[in-house]
Amino acid sequence: MSEEKVEALKQINEIKNHLIDRQTFFPYNYNATYVWSVIAIVLSFIMASVYEKGIAIGTVVVFVFVTIGFVSEGLMTKKVNKSYDIEDCTIRQRFIMKNFMFMAWFLIALSAVLATYQLYIAVYLSWLFLVSLGYFAVGHVLNIPNFSKVAQFNMVLSIVLLGVGLYQEHLVGIDSNCFRLVQIAVIIGLGVFPSIVAWKQQKAL
Repeated sequence: MSEEKVEALKQINEIKNHLIDRQTFFPYNYNATYVWSVIAIVLSFIMASVYEKGIAIGTVVVFVFVTIGFVSEGLMTKKVNKSYDIEDCTIRQRFIMKNFMFMAWFLIALSAVLATYQLYIAVYLSWLFLVSLGYFAVGHVLNIPNFSKVAQFNMVLSIVLLGVGLYQEHLVGIDSNCFRLVQIAVIIGLGVFPSIVAWKQQKAL
């Protein structure tokens, strides 16, 4: 590489470092959204079944899938940060990641308790509501209105479906039409919608 190109790249990096506030900047790799969407869809199909085999088994399976999601997102975040010469996570990235991790641990514990009483609809709707709350926060931080709109829709839908389940007394078990409706809602709400938003954001870049 010629000296002129090296000098030009050096100047570009200096300008970029000057413009980027490393404390508040939030680069995001939208491929992580696809990973979480796949995990959400897989868990929507298998979570109730593995809890039926045993609470401990279900808890371990959910924990493994969630861990895969966090590790994948961490690696993708590190990769996108390198393109901005950011060695570590920014404050916003760390804040969002920690909040999602605490939320996931809480949901895993809550799911184990609810699954003990076979309240699988409540398990699924808890994930739909709280994960969507997290997506709402991400949409706000990254200024992505579509993320926030999808999250708001999911949260309202989870409350409505919980009301329907309570009214029909179908919160227990996995053999009701209400449970299958909730499964579809989680697949669409946490699998399909976020992927569509991420795809649109990638096209807009």
